[in-house]
Amino acid sequence: MLLPRKAGSVIAKLPKWLLYGLVLIALSAVLMLFSGKRATLPEDCQMADSALGDGDYDLAIDHYISCIDAGDLPNRTLAAAYHNLASAYSAKDNHYQAIEDYSEAIALDPAHAWAYNNRCWSYGVLRRAEEALPDCNEALRLLPDQPEMLDSRALAYWLLGEHDKAQRDLEHAREIAPSLPTWRARGRGAWR
Repeated sequence: MLLPRKAGSVIAKLPKWLLYGLVLIALSAVLMLFSGKRATLPEDCQMADSALGDGDYDLAIDHYISCIDAGDLPNRTLAAAYHNLASAYSAKDNHYQAIEDYSEAIALDPAHAWAYNNRCWSYGVLRRAEEALPDCNEALRLLPDQPEMLDSRALAYWLLGEHDKAQRDLEHAREIAPSLPTWRARGRGAWR
């Protein structure tokens, strides 16, 4: 199905972590269709995805909580819902709650690289670099050479005082994705 030009440009502007979460939820719905289970996600899940995509984080949080509480999702879909719930909390700078929900996503799907990466980022924002670095490394082990993950690890290294390693990760991220806005460019820190 072709998307209207405007829809395509909106989708292209969404962050990768959000697109991956939405794709996981959509794939789970397709798998349920072919497995004979319910073919669509609960309405709350669909409304939560839409609200998150629109940047209405409070509404997304409410609907993700209802979606999760419904209790009828497969583990990977439930992990994606927890990941997206955590991302909404993170967008509202509630990193403590985001960390709890990223942890739930990881417990349900230990191969969820973006949950590790985003939990790493939340730990970094809270200046908990010792906890951030293992998550960054696991995210990169699962999905090597992801520029957003290199950027997150660069923040963790910077906070740990390992400035040379931080610089290497940022340079590698820029080689892969020259237009990536790094944490430094977003005002998250200052280089010496």
